[in-house]
Amino acid sequence: MEISAETIHDLIQTRVTEKVLGSVQDPTVVPAEVAAVNDPIVRQAVKTAGMAPFHYPRQRDIAEPWRAYHLWNTDTNTLARYLETELGVQSKEPKLLAACSAVVLLTWLPEHPQPQTDKQRVTEEEHIAATGAMGQNLLLLLTAHGMGNYWSSGGILRTPELHAYLGIPAGERLMGAIFIEYPECRDQTHERKAGALRKLRSQSWISDLTLAQP
Repeated sequence: MEISAETIHDLIQTRVTEKVLGSVQDPTVVPAEVAAVNDPIVRQAVKTAGMAPFHYPRQRDIAEPWRAYHLWNTDTNTLARYLETELGVQSKEPKLLAACSAVVLLTWLPEHPQPQTDKQRVTEEEHIAATGAMGQNLLLLLTAHGMGNYWSSGGILRTPELHAYLGIPAGERLMGAIFIEYPECRDQTHERKAGALRKLRSQSWISDLTLAQP
């Protein structure tokens, strides 16, 4: 199937960052019929996003240097309550969890946690870059399906304690928590914050290289 360059261009331009903050006491509840339609779309989007390129196979049974973990609506609400009531978290993560329809936790697997050589450093950089490419694929696919999305660095979700609570293997590092809002669950009463960096965008980071001719 041929896809026009204009379609891809428009999709990249359309994707926006928007934090959606809800109430842990009154969280978003995704109706069963809405989940039945949208949860499989997210699952397939994650699978398709995994076609991102990677340079070095991560030698731990699975070649890809990333891992993706789904948290569906019931569990996002449970986690929001746990963070706020049990751990007393005051940062934005409980509110993000309370507002979303689903979350994908995207991790990468260090091969050399303390790289000593250039080769080891390059390998780690390649793993990070590949995981970032996979995450961007996912954001674009979610946008194409009309789903709101926000890539967070994760805050407390990055900690070993939370990884243990969630069942994420030790040693994996969180690349991002991708918060997803289903179109049917868009709630205008939630606090919404647009990404702060869009107005700073430019094209001054693009340069031509000119080599001396022999």
